Amino acid sequence: METEQVTSEAEDGSRMVVWLSDLSRVAPRGVGWLWPRRVPLGKVTLLVGDPGRGKSLLALDMAARVSRGAAWPDPESGSAPLGRTILLSAEDDTADTVRPRLDALGGDPSRVCVLRAVRWEDTECNQMFSLSRDLAGLEAAIGRWDDVRLVVFDPVSAYLGGAESYNNADIRRILAPVQTMAERSGVAVLAVSHLTKRAAASVMYRTMGSLAFVSAARAVWAAVPDPASKGSPQAAGRMLFLPVKCNLAGGVTGMAYRIVPHPDNPALPTVAWEPHPVEMSVEEALEAAPKPTPRERAAEWLEELFSAGPMLTTEVERRAAAAGFSRITLRRARRELGVQAYRHSLTDPWQVRLPADPAANSENVIASPSSNLSRDEANVAQDTPLPEPTPLEGASAGSA
Repeated sequence: METEQVTSEAEDGSRMVVWLSDLSRVAPRGVGWLWPRRVPLGKVTLLVGDPGRGKSLLALDMAARVSRGAAWPDPESGSAPLGRTILLSAEDDTADTVRPRLDALGGDPSRVCVLRAVRWEDTECNQMFSLSRDLAGLEAAIGRWDDVRLVVFDPVSAYLGGAESYNNADIRRILAPVQTMAERSGVAVLAVSHLTKRAAASVMYRTMGSLAFVSAARAVWAAVPDPASKGSPQAAGRMLFLPVKCNLAGGVTGMAYRIVPHPDNPALPTVAWEPHPVEMSVEEALEAAPKPTPRERAAEWLEELFSAGPMLTTEVERRAAAAGFSRITLRRARRELGVQAYRHSLTDPWQVRLPADPAANSENVIASPSSNLSRDEANVAQDTPLPEPTPLEGASAGSA
Protein backbone atom coordinates (compact mmCIF):
# COMPACT_ATOMS: atom_id res chain seq x y z
CA MET A 1 0.00 0.00 0.00
CA GLU A 2 1.47 3.32 -1.08
CA THR A 3 1.53 6.01 1.56
CA GLU A 4 2.32 9.70 1.81
CA GLN A 5 3.76 11.32 4.88
CA VAL A 6 2.97 14.75 6.25
CA THR A 7 5.18 16.28 8.93
CA SER A 8 3.90 18.62 11.62
CA GLU A 9 5.85 20.59 14.20
CA ALA A 10 4.42 21.57 17.61
CA GLU A 11 5.14 24.80 19.49
CA ASP A 12 7.73 23.03 21.65
CA GLY A 13 9.65 21.93 18.56
CA SER A 14 8.60 18.27 18.63
CA ARG A 15 7.78 16.78 15.25
CA MET A 16 5.05 14.36 14.22
CA VAL A 17 4.62 12.38 11.02
CA VAL A 18 1.13 11.55 9.71
CA TRP A 19 0.85 8.72 7.20
CA LEU A 20 -1.88 8.99 4.55
CA SER A 21 -3.07 6.47 1.96
CA ASP A 22 -5.07 7.60 -1.06
CA LEU A 23 -7.88 5.06 -1.53
CA SER A 24 -7.36 5.17 -5.30
CA ARG A 25 -4.07 3.39 -4.61
CA VAL A 26 -5.63 0.72 -2.38
CA ALA A 27 -6.46 -2.51 -4.18
CA PRO A 28 -9.83 -3.83 -2.95
CA ARG A 29 -10.04 -7.41 -1.76
CA GLY A 30 -12.68 -9.71 -0.35
CA VAL A 31 -12.93 -10.89 3.24
CA GLY A 32 -11.18 -14.17 4.00
CA TRP A 33 -12.95 -16.63 6.26
CA LEU A 34 -11.88 -19.33 8.66
CA TRP A 35 -15.53 -20.30 9.19
CA PRO A 36 -17.56 -18.63 6.40
CA ARG A 37 -19.72 -15.74 7.62
CA ARG A 38 -18.88 -16.57 11.24
CA VAL A 39 -15.15 -16.31 11.96
CA PRO A 40 -13.10 -14.07 9.61
CA LEU A 41 -9.40 -14.41 8.88
CA GLY A 42 -7.18 -11.46 9.72
CA LYS A 43 -9.66 -10.19 12.31
CA VAL A 44 -10.55 -10.54 15.99
CA THR A 45 -13.62 -12.61 16.92
CA LEU A 46 -15.10 -12.79 20.42
CA LEU A 47 -16.80 -15.85 21.89
CA VAL A 48 -18.67 -14.87 25.05
CA GLY A 49 -20.94 -16.50 27.57
CA ASP A 50 -21.42 -17.40 31.19
CA PRO A 51 -19.28 -20.15 32.78
CA GLY A 52 -20.34 -23.70 31.99
CA ARG A 53 -21.58 -23.02 28.46
CA GLY A 54 -18.78 -24.91 26.73
CA LYS A 55 -16.92 -21.91 25.31
CA SER A 56 -13.47 -23.51 25.69
CA LEU A 57 -14.73 -26.71 24.08
CA LEU A 58 -16.22 -24.74 21.16
CA ALA A 59 -12.86 -23.01 20.62
CA LEU A 60 -11.09 -26.37 20.72
CA ASP A 61 -13.64 -27.81 18.30
CA MET A 62 -12.74 -25.05 15.84
CA ALA A 63 -9.04 -25.83 16.28
CA ALA A 64 -9.70 -29.54 15.74
CA ARG A 65 -11.58 -28.90 12.48
CA VAL A 66 -8.83 -26.59 11.22
CA SER A 67 -6.16 -29.18 12.10
CA ARG A 68 -7.85 -31.76 9.84
CA GLY A 69 -9.43 -29.50 7.26
CA ALA A 70 -12.72 -31.02 8.41
CA ALA A 71 -16.21 -29.85 7.52
CA TRP A 72 -17.86 -27.08 9.54
CA PRO A 73 -21.08 -28.11 11.29
CA ASP A 74 -23.35 -26.11 8.97
CA PRO A 75 -23.59 -27.70 5.50
CA GLU A 76 -23.28 -24.43 3.53
CA SER A 77 -19.86 -23.51 5.01
CA GLY A 78 -17.89 -26.37 3.50
CA SER A 79 -14.57 -27.38 5.09
CA ALA A 80 -12.16 -25.50 7.31
CA PRO A 81 -8.85 -24.38 5.79
CA LEU A 82 -6.22 -26.93 6.78
CA GLY A 83 -3.68 -25.41 9.15
CA ARG A 84 -2.34 -24.86 12.63
CA THR A 85 -3.72 -23.29 15.77
CA ILE A 86 -1.75 -21.53 18.51
CA LEU A 87 -3.63 -21.92 21.78
CA LEU A 88 -3.19 -19.82 24.90
CA SER A 89 -5.21 -21.47 27.68
CA ALA A 90 -4.98 -20.08 31.21
CA GLU A 91 -7.61 -22.30 32.82
CA ASP A 92 -7.21 -25.84 31.44
CA ASP A 93 -4.26 -28.18 32.00
CA THR A 94 -2.57 -29.14 28.75
CA ALA A 95 -1.93 -32.80 29.55
CA ASP A 96 -5.12 -33.86 31.34
CA THR A 97 -7.66 -31.59 29.66
CA VAL A 98 -6.60 -29.90 26.41
CA ARG A 99 -4.88 -32.86 24.72
CA PRO A 100 -7.51 -35.50 25.62
CA ARG A 101 -10.34 -33.20 24.53
CA LEU A 102 -8.63 -32.38 21.25
CA ASP A 103 -8.23 -36.10 20.57
CA ALA A 104 -11.89 -36.71 21.41
CA LEU A 105 -12.87 -33.96 18.96
CA GLY A 106 -10.88 -35.65 16.21
CA GLY A 107 -8.12 -33.05 16.03
CA ASP A 108 -4.54 -33.53 14.87
CA PRO A 109 -2.32 -32.65 17.87
CA SER A 110 0.67 -32.04 15.59
CA ARG A 111 -1.16 -28.97 14.24
CA VAL A 112 -2.18 -27.46 17.59
CA CYS A 113 0.52 -25.67 19.57
CA VAL A 114 0.15 -24.41 23.14
CA LEU A 115 1.98 -21.20 24.02
CA ARG A 116 3.01 -21.93 27.62
CA ALA A 117 5.08 -18.92 28.70
CA VAL A 118 7.57 -16.26 27.61
CA ARG A 119 10.95 -15.23 28.94
CA TRP A 120 12.76 -11.99 28.18
CA GLU A 121 16.56 -11.94 27.98
CA ASP A 122 16.95 -9.80 31.10
CA THR A 123 14.78 -12.06 33.29
CA GLU A 124 15.52 -15.37 34.98
CA CYS A 125 12.06 -16.91 35.04
CA ASN A 126 9.21 -17.63 32.68
CA GLN A 127 6.29 -15.22 32.64
CA MET A 128 2.69 -15.50 31.59
CA PHE A 129 2.07 -14.10 28.13
CA SER A 130 0.85 -10.49 28.10
CA LEU A 131 -0.88 -8.89 25.14
CA SER A 132 0.50 -5.50 26.12
CA ARG A 133 4.11 -6.73 26.30
CA ASP A 134 4.65 -9.92 24.29
CA LEU A 135 2.67 -9.55 21.07
CA ALA A 136 5.83 -9.42 18.93
CA GLY A 137 6.80 -12.84 20.30
CA LEU A 138 3.43 -14.28 19.30
CA GLU A 139 3.77 -12.87 15.79
CA ALA A 140 7.22 -14.44 15.57
CA ALA A 141 5.71 -17.78 16.62
CA ILE A 142 3.04 -17.43 13.92
CA GLY A 143 5.77 -16.76 11.37
CA ARG A 144 7.54 -20.01 12.25
CA TRP A 145 5.04 -21.85 10.04
CA ASP A 146 3.26 -20.79 6.87
CA ASP A 147 -0.06 -22.41 7.77
CA VAL A 148 -1.17 -20.89 11.08
CA ARG A 149 -4.86 -20.14 10.68
CA LEU A 150 -6.15 -19.61 14.22
CA VAL A 151 -4.95 -18.09 17.52
CA VAL A 152 -7.08 -18.65 20.63
CA PHE A 153 -6.95 -16.67 23.90
CA ASP A 154 -8.91 -18.53 26.58
CA PRO A 155 -9.86 -16.42 28.42
CA VAL A 156 -8.58 -13.17 26.97
CA SER A 157 -8.86 -11.49 30.39
CA ALA A 158 -5.93 -13.60 31.64
CA TYR A 159 -3.61 -12.02 29.07
CA LEU A 160 -4.34 -8.32 29.57
CA GLY A 161 -1.14 -7.76 31.55
CA GLY A 162 -2.82 -6.15 34.55
CA ALA A 163 -5.06 -3.79 32.57
CA GLU A 164 -8.59 -3.36 33.90
CA SER A 165 -11.07 -5.12 31.64
CA TYR A 166 -13.73 -2.43 32.17
CA ASN A 167 -11.39 0.44 31.22
CA ASN A 168 -12.20 1.31 27.59
CA ALA A 169 -8.99 3.28 27.03
CA ASP A 170 -6.78 0.47 28.35
CA ILE A 171 -8.56 -2.18 26.30
CA ARG A 172 -8.43 -0.15 23.08
CA ARG A 173 -4.72 0.45 23.61
CA ILE A 174 -4.10 -3.29 24.03
CA LEU A 175 -6.40 -4.58 21.28
CA ALA A 176 -5.38 -2.17 18.51
CA PRO A 177 -1.98 -3.89 18.02
CA VAL A 178 -3.74 -7.29 18.15
CA GLN A 179 -5.96 -6.22 15.25
CA THR A 180 -2.90 -5.05 13.31
CA MET A 181 -1.08 -8.31 13.98
CA ALA A 182 -4.09 -10.34 12.81
CA GLU A 183 -4.35 -8.32 9.60
CA ARG A 184 -0.63 -8.57 8.90
CA SER A 185 -0.42 -12.32 9.52
CA GLY A 186 -3.83 -13.26 8.12
CA VAL A 187 -4.78 -15.40 11.14
CA ALA A 188 -8.14 -15.50 12.84
CA VAL A 189 -7.88 -14.40 16.47
CA LEU A 190 -10.53 -15.93 18.73
CA ALA A 191 -10.83 -14.32 22.18
CA VAL A 192 -12.92 -16.23 24.71
CA SER A 193 -14.59 -14.16 27.41
CA HIS A 194 -17.18 -14.32 30.16
CA LEU A 195 -20.15 -12.02 30.29
CA THR A 196 -20.46 -9.55 33.13
CA LYS A 197 -23.44 -9.96 35.44
CA ARG A 198 -25.31 -6.78 34.57
CA ALA A 199 -28.45 -8.59 33.49
CA ALA A 200 -30.24 -5.34 32.62
CA ALA A 201 -27.60 -4.36 30.06
CA SER A 202 -27.46 -5.59 26.47
CA VAL A 203 -24.97 -8.28 25.52
CA MET A 204 -22.87 -5.61 23.79
CA TYR A 205 -22.24 -3.97 27.16
CA ARG A 206 -21.96 -7.19 29.17
CA THR A 207 -18.90 -8.46 27.30
CA MET A 208 -16.05 -8.18 29.81
CA GLY A 209 -17.54 -4.94 31.14
CA SER A 210 -16.02 -2.86 28.34
CA LEU A 211 -17.56 -1.93 25.00
CA ALA A 212 -14.00 -1.74 23.63
CA PHE A 213 -13.90 -5.56 23.29
CA VAL A 214 -17.00 -5.57 21.11
CA SER A 215 -15.83 -2.53 19.14
CA ALA A 216 -12.47 -4.14 18.34
CA ALA A 217 -13.96 -7.46 17.24
CA ARG A 218 -15.41 -7.84 13.76
CA ALA A 219 -17.55 -10.75 14.93
CA VAL A 220 -18.98 -11.55 18.35
CA TRP A 221 -20.70 -14.83 19.18
CA ALA A 222 -22.48 -15.84 22.38
CA ALA A 223 -22.87 -19.31 23.87
CA VAL A 224 -26.15 -19.33 25.81
CA PRO A 225 -28.61 -21.96 27.04
CA ASP A 226 -31.69 -22.60 24.97
CA PRO A 227 -34.54 -21.04 26.99
CA ALA A 228 -36.78 -23.90 25.84
CA SER A 229 -34.56 -26.35 27.76
CA LYS A 230 -36.13 -25.23 31.04
CA GLY A 231 -38.93 -27.67 31.76
CA SER A 232 -38.55 -29.54 28.47
CA PRO A 233 -36.88 -32.98 28.60
CA GLN A 234 -36.43 -32.95 24.81
CA ALA A 235 -34.48 -29.67 24.91
CA ALA A 236 -32.49 -30.44 28.09
CA GLY A 237 -28.83 -29.49 27.70
CA ARG A 238 -29.40 -27.71 24.39
CA MET A 239 -27.16 -24.67 23.93
CA LEU A 240 -27.27 -21.91 21.34
CA PHE A 241 -24.39 -20.35 19.40
CA LEU A 242 -25.84 -16.96 18.46
CA PRO A 243 -24.51 -13.86 16.69
CA VAL A 244 -24.14 -10.71 18.77
CA LYS A 245 -22.35 -8.78 16.04
CA CYS A 246 -21.03 -9.70 12.59
CA ASN A 247 -19.97 -6.61 10.66
CA LEU A 248 -18.65 -8.51 7.67
CA ALA A 249 -21.61 -10.79 6.89
CA GLY A 250 -25.24 -9.75 7.09
CA GLY A 251 -28.11 -12.06 7.91
CA VAL A 252 -26.02 -14.76 9.57
CA THR A 253 -28.00 -17.14 11.77
CA GLY A 254 -27.19 -19.01 14.95
CA MET A 255 -26.78 -22.72 15.57
CA ALA A 256 -27.60 -25.19 18.33
CA TYR A 257 -25.29 -27.67 20.03
CA ARG A 258 -24.99 -29.98 23.00
CA ILE A 259 -22.03 -31.04 25.12
CA VAL A 260 -22.18 -34.85 25.04
CA PRO A 261 -19.89 -37.67 26.26
CA HIS A 262 -17.52 -39.21 23.76
CA PRO A 263 -18.89 -42.63 22.71
CA ASP A 264 -15.60 -44.43 23.41
CA ASN A 265 -14.67 -42.50 26.56
CA PRO A 266 -17.67 -41.00 28.40
CA ALA A 267 -15.34 -39.02 30.67
CA LEU A 268 -14.43 -36.79 27.73
CA PRO A 269 -16.88 -34.18 26.39
CA THR A 270 -17.44 -33.48 22.72
CA VAL A 271 -19.65 -31.07 20.79
CA ALA A 272 -22.73 -32.34 18.97
CA TRP A 273 -23.95 -29.68 16.54
CA GLU A 274 -27.38 -29.47 14.96
CA PRO A 275 -27.15 -28.63 11.23
CA HIS A 276 -30.26 -26.45 11.06
CA PRO A 277 -30.10 -22.68 11.61
CA VAL A 278 -31.47 -20.98 14.73
CA GLU A 279 -33.28 -17.70 14.11
CA MET A 280 -33.57 -16.58 17.75
CA SER A 281 -31.62 -13.46 18.76
CA VAL A 282 -29.21 -13.54 21.67
CA GLU A 283 -31.23 -10.90 23.51
CA GLU A 284 -34.36 -13.06 23.25
CA ALA A 285 -32.46 -16.10 24.53
CA LEU A 286 -30.98 -14.28 27.53
CA GLU A 287 -34.23 -12.54 28.40
CA ALA A 288 -35.97 -15.90 28.71
CA ALA A 289 -33.13 -17.56 30.66
CA PRO A 290 -33.34 -17.88 34.48
CA LYS A 291 -31.51 -15.06 36.24
CA PRO A 292 -28.70 -15.87 38.71
CA THR A 293 -28.84 -14.42 42.21
CA PRO A 294 -26.58 -11.46 43.15
CA ARG A 295 -24.38 -13.80 45.18
CA GLU A 296 -24.02 -16.22 42.24
CA ARG A 297 -23.15 -13.33 39.94
CA ALA A 298 -20.56 -12.04 42.42
CA ALA A 299 -19.00 -15.50 42.79
CA GLU A 300 -18.62 -15.88 39.03
CA TRP A 301 -17.21 -12.36 38.83
CA LEU A 302 -14.62 -13.18 41.50
CA GLU A 303 -13.53 -16.34 39.71
CA GLU A 304 -12.99 -14.32 36.55
CA LEU A 305 -11.14 -11.59 38.47
CA PHE A 306 -8.76 -14.05 40.12
CA SER A 307 -7.95 -15.82 36.84
CA ALA A 308 -4.86 -13.60 36.60
CA GLY A 309 -3.73 -14.41 40.17
CA PRO A 310 -3.97 -12.93 43.69
CA MET A 311 -4.95 -9.30 44.21
CA LEU A 312 -4.89 -6.71 46.97
CA THR A 313 -8.01 -6.79 49.12
CA THR A 314 -8.58 -3.08 48.62
CA GLU A 315 -8.31 -3.44 44.84
CA VAL A 316 -10.85 -6.28 44.80
CA GLU A 317 -13.35 -4.18 46.76
CA ARG A 318 -12.75 -1.16 44.53
CA ARG A 319 -13.43 -3.17 41.38
CA ALA A 320 -16.43 -4.88 42.97
CA ALA A 321 -17.98 -1.50 43.76
CA ALA A 322 -17.35 -0.37 40.18
CA ALA A 323 -19.07 -3.54 38.94
CA GLY A 324 -22.11 -2.83 41.11
CA PHE A 325 -21.68 -5.45 43.86
CA SER A 326 -22.44 -4.49 47.46
CA ARG A 327 -19.93 -5.33 50.17
CA ILE A 328 -22.27 -7.80 51.86
CA THR A 329 -22.85 -9.62 48.54
CA LEU A 330 -19.12 -9.68 47.91
CA ARG A 331 -18.45 -11.11 51.37
CA ARG A 332 -21.01 -13.89 50.88
CA ALA A 333 -19.52 -14.76 47.48
CA ARG A 334 -16.03 -14.86 49.00
CA ARG A 335 -17.23 -17.21 51.70
CA GLU A 336 -18.85 -19.50 49.12
CA LEU A 337 -15.67 -19.71 47.04
CA GLY A 338 -13.41 -20.11 50.07
CA VAL A 339 -11.38 -17.05 49.07
CA GLN A 340 -8.26 -16.79 51.24
CA ALA A 341 -6.68 -13.62 52.62
CA TYR A 342 -2.95 -13.59 53.38
CA ARG A 343 0.14 -11.41 53.55
CA HIS A 344 3.86 -12.11 53.46
CA SER A 345 4.83 -10.05 56.50
CA LEU A 346 3.29 -7.94 59.26
CA THR A 347 3.91 -4.77 57.26
CA ASP A 348 2.66 -5.99 53.88
CA PRO A 349 -0.91 -5.30 52.70
CA TRP A 350 -3.48 -8.07 52.71
CA GLN A 351 -4.06 -9.95 49.45
CA VAL A 352 -6.77 -12.42 48.46
CA ARG A 353 -6.74 -15.48 46.23
CA LEU A 354 -8.72 -18.58 45.36
CA PRO A 355 -7.80 -21.53 47.59
CA ALA A 356 -6.19 -23.53 44.76
CA ASP A 357 -4.10 -20.62 43.44
CA PRO A 358 -0.43 -21.64 43.63
CA ALA A 359 0.80 -18.12 42.87
CA ALA A 360 0.62 -17.15 46.53
CA ASN A 361 1.92 -20.40 47.99
CA SER A 362 4.87 -19.74 50.24
CA GLU A 363 6.13 -20.87 53.58
CA ASN A 364 6.52 -17.23 54.59
CA VAL A 365 2.86 -16.37 54.50
CA ILE A 366 0.58 -15.14 57.28
CA ALA A 367 -3.00 -16.29 56.79
CA SER A 368 -5.98 -14.22 57.81
CA PRO A 369 -7.26 -14.99 61.32
CA SER A 370 -10.80 -14.40 60.05
CA SER A 371 -12.69 -16.11 57.25
CA ASN A 372 -14.56 -12.88 56.52
CA LEU A 373 -11.78 -10.32 56.30
CA SER A 374 -13.10 -7.11 54.77
CA ARG A 375 -11.21 -4.05 53.63
CA ASP A 376 -11.78 -2.25 56.95
CA GLU A 377 -10.75 -5.32 58.92
CA ALA A 378 -7.64 -5.64 56.77
CA ASN A 379 -6.71 -2.04 57.48
CA VAL A 380 -7.17 -2.61 61.22
CA ALA A 381 -5.21 -5.84 61.07
CA GLN A 382 -2.30 -4.06 59.41
CA ASP A 383 -2.11 -1.58 62.30
CA THR A 384 -2.57 -4.14 65.08
CA PRO A 385 0.48 -6.06 66.33
CA LEU A 386 0.09 -9.80 65.90
CA PRO A 387 1.98 -12.57 67.67
CA GLU A 388 4.99 -14.03 65.90
CA PRO A 389 3.48 -16.16 63.13
CA THR A 390 4.05 -19.83 62.64
CA PRO A 391 4.98 -20.52 59.00
CA LEU A 392 2.06 -22.03 57.14
CA GLU A 393 2.86 -24.79 54.70
CA GLY A 394 1.54 -23.79 51.27
CA ALA A 395 -0.53 -21.05 52.92
CA SER A 396 -3.40 -23.50 53.09
CA ALA A 397 -4.60 -22.51 56.54
CA GLY A 398 -7.00 -19.64 56.99
CA SER A 399 -9.51 -18.35 54.47
CA ALA A 400 -11.46 -15.23 53.77
